[in-house]
Amino acid sequence: MSAKIADSNNNTPVKNYKVPEGPQKAYSRYWRKNYSRLEATELATALTAMRKVAGHIGSNVKPIYWQGMSASEDNSIILNPAEVRGIYPIPFRKIDLLVGEVVREAFWCIEWGDWVKTQVKQRASPSAEGMKDYLSSFISVAEDLYIDEQVRPTVWRLYLSKYWKSIADKTERDPSLPPTASSLASLWRKKIFLQTLPPNLHPYYDDLIAIMLKYSDTIRDVKNLSTLAERRNKRVEIYLEMWDGISSIIKMWERLAPYPDGVNIQDESGPKVKMPEAGEEKEKNPDRDDPKEKEEESPGLDEELAAQISFKLEEGESDLTQHISVAIEDPQAQQMNTTFSRAVAKCNVSVDQSQVERLKRIFQKQKTLIRRSRIRGIIRGVDMGKIDARRLYRVPLDGKIFKRKDISGSDYSWNISIVADASASMAGRGITERPWTVAEQTFVSLTEAAKGFFNHLEVFGYQEQTRRCNLVRLYQGGELYTIMPTGQTPTGQAIMAAAILMKKDDKRKLIIHITDGAANCGLNVLDALEYCQKNRIELITIGCGCNLQTRQFLLERYPRGTVYLMDDIRNLPEGLENLFRDRLLKR
Repeated sequence: MSAKIADSNNNTPVKNYKVPEGPQKAYSRYWRKNYSRLEATELATALTAMRKVAGHIGSNVKPIYWQGMSASEDNSIILNPAEVRGIYPIPFRKIDLLVGEVVREAFWCIEWGDWVKTQVKQRASPSAEGMKDYLSSFISVAEDLYIDEQVRPTVWRLYLSKYWKSIADKTERDPSLPPTASSLASLWRKKIFLQTLPPNLHPYYDDLIAIMLKYSDTIRDVKNLSTLAERRNKRVEIYLEMWDGISSIIKMWERLAPYPDGVNIQDESGPKVKMPEAGEEKEKNPDRDDPKEKEEESPGLDEELAAQISFKLEEGESDLTQHISVAIEDPQAQQMNTTFSRAVAKCNVSVDQSQVERLKRIFQKQKTLIRRSRIRGIIRGVDMGKIDARRLYRVPLDGKIFKRKDISGSDYSWNISIVADASASMAGRGITERPWTVAEQTFVSLTEAAKGFFNHLEVFGYQEQTRRCNLVRLYQGGELYTIMPTGQTPTGQAIMAAAILMKKDDKRKLIIHITDGAANCGLNVLDALEYCQKNRIELITIGCGCNLQTRQFLLERYPRGTVYLMDDIRNLPEGLENLFRDRLLKR
């Protein structure tokens, strides 16, 4: 079988590419058409495909990244690139396994698997320290059984069945030895999904496998409950009941006291097996509960490759809907699809030189404060650090000729995002000067004045089109771009998107929201406020030329002291200057 493949260098088709054949049918060969021979491009397109799979499953699925990319394991699905690296394009059979993993993680998200796991761990009977791994592995397998039943009527079952087999086959522990948490989970999966068990099982496995089989139908029947809340609460009850039986069995196991000279001796009654030497690969754990072990086995992408993939993913339009769904942690929130893109039309508005000079003076004062903080942060007369030439005379006295900096100037720099309302009302009605033109002149002066200083500045415009929130980056490559005001005002959605795009490790983060009207679609503004407060992002709203009803709306929704109201948008330059003077020069 042959197919056409696009070369990423010139985007021309390369004919007669031979599709790898394997002993099993590869389902992804029928739909995956974008692939490349270049590593960064292929990994980027594969990741895009996995994100599309997750998008088809549900909107509140965590965002997906390769291991090594900038992402949090708590709020993301992390895929191991070692599983697919080496041959490009990636073979279809590997893509099938990757889809299976994404399906599992996606249904874990939409069925609130993390919530179920947390509830079971909190309510489970107190157990010994060594029991925690068994509890985590048990919950993981039980949720896999529930997810398997959820996908049974869908096409996803084809991919998931392959994935169950792949992770069940990863155990390397001798089955005649007493169970570990990972080996027990692997055998549970083999019995449930593959209907097989290895020979010569240790007797400790028998009762535990029997409990899992006893409750299998009960777990599968949970799918028939009508609401998500009923399904997740019922699973917690079932798992707690099962854990009482499992923990009572594990507590009865014989505990052998370790010998001082013994190394990794699990059970003397079992057959002797070769233990891994230093530098050899240790037992792999297929469970989701050992991220540290996975990191040791595979460090993921190197920094340069991760940056290349991120750059390719950022080209064009990005969908932020899943990121927002995970961030608000509420599947019932009245949100809308959200996309992030870059403007393509350059802004032709000229700068206001007097405003540029006023803003530069503010940034210069901030720079002076940073320099002074660095000087104050230098401690002299210490035993280590950089040599201080002014203290060399102390060499024969006490030898303390070093200096050390304790305070970094980055503590005083800001990550600032301007989020401007670009809805239809900003185009103006029956007036000679459009509000959006005044805003653009303010932005072009601000971006010009901010060049060469420590702060990171972003300028976004947002609007609604066809029931979708569009967040557009206006400032890129040192130049300001523009968009045409149109649509409604999805304020909450835009603020959430801008907040998610901010770097998590920045200490001082500020979003300045500029609008002439109240939010009338998308996410509730209060959800966006809560997210900003939780992530230590300061949010300031500037209302320009708002009517009485809109003023009341803004004052009621936003915390006291975070709303600036002005009668005319032509006062925006002065308002921004006062805001920067108040925030940036505050010690």
